[in-house]
Amino acid sequence: MGERNKRKNIINQKIVLLNRAVFCYRMNPSADGWACGSVVEHVPDKNGVEGSIPSTPTMLLEIKENELLKNHSSFKIGGAARYFVVAKSKEEIIEAIKFAKGKNLPYFVFGGGSNILFRDEGFEGVAIKIGNCPSAGGLKIENSSVNVGAGVLFSQLIIKSIDAGFIGFEWGVGIPGTVGGGVAGNCGAYGHSISENVESVSVLDEAGSAGWRIKKYSNKECEFCYRGSRFKNLGNAEVILEIEFKLAKAPPAGGKEKSKEEIKNILLNRRRKIPSHPSIGSIFKNIVIGGLRNKNEFLKLIPQEKIKTGKFPAAYLIEQCGLKGMNIGGAQISDLHANFIVNIGEGRAADVLELIKICKQKVREKFNIDLEEEIVVLPR
Repeated sequence: MGERNKRKNIINQKIVLLNRAVFCYRMNPSADGWACGSVVEHVPDKNGVEGSIPSTPTMLLEIKENELLKNHSSFKIGGAARYFVVAKSKEEIIEAIKFAKGKNLPYFVFGGGSNILFRDEGFEGVAIKIGNCPSAGGLKIENSSVNVGAGVLFSQLIIKSIDAGFIGFEWGVGIPGTVGGGVAGNCGAYGHSISENVESVSVLDEAGSAGWRIKKYSNKECEFCYRGSRFKNLGNAEVILEIEFKLAKAPPAGGKEKSKEEIKNILLNRRRKIPSHPSIGSIFKNIVIGGLRNKNEFLKLIPQEKIKTGKFPAAYLIEQCGLKGMNIGGAQISDLHANFIVNIGEGRAADVLELIKICKQKVREKFNIDLEEEIVVLPR
């Protein structure tokens, strides 16, 4: 009876909403204890704004309107999303998606925004950002396994794994963004990629009339490839929740100090090569030599010594086309690293896309090679 009385008290409570739109969501219990239910939208009235709390346990999910996406991008470029949500748990991710579907709007889910070019016109839908907290961003280390929420920054994972006595992620120091985004795009540097240490990936998947479920993929099932995975494929609506990594233990004598020294050297090297202006990292994938149809013809045009781990730098091709330093509006092909386009002030997505088009055209004309973007452009 005590629990019933508590619920009755909750039913009779009122909440005063803020001046901006705030949406209250009813949570319906399910077999696994967390699946979410219907959406209740509270609209301010002339008297100031009240709404009844539903009879089942409630959470508030703040949804912003007309939020500038450039504020959530390392490029500092992008128009406004009609609706914007920071989802801090799997429950909030589900409710944000349900909100989008309830309004018959498209949606996309993203992490740190460090590899995404948001278009100038923004997004007439719901942008859902994975927050760095508990069920969307925790970090737990047990034995040789490191379980990481999708919202954890890659830099945090590197630091905490080294502090816990593990090695294997030193190469990734300086790479921005979240672990979830890094896994989706199979980020990498210095001949390594994040997939090398992935044991499994847990995702949120909508299973039709059966509701929502959590699926776990093994490394092989993730279909990792150079700068890609099944999760980066157009049309894949699965949302990465958590990643399990397997890491090696550092040698007991001086292992941690060696890792920190390696990190220091990598950071110094990156500062010499990576531009300081806002960017979203490498625009194009490097050329995988083994996958070329015109391999022999291409090899005659390039210096062989620049081939590393079977790949040739796209930056060299762009530079050889005389494009280094070229700018359109506030966007520039970096004069420090030709595979970076930087925002030198008030850059627009249209400027960036035009530079990308020019790079692809000139490289095709000179080397008969089609450059492939590493970045993601949203909306697609």
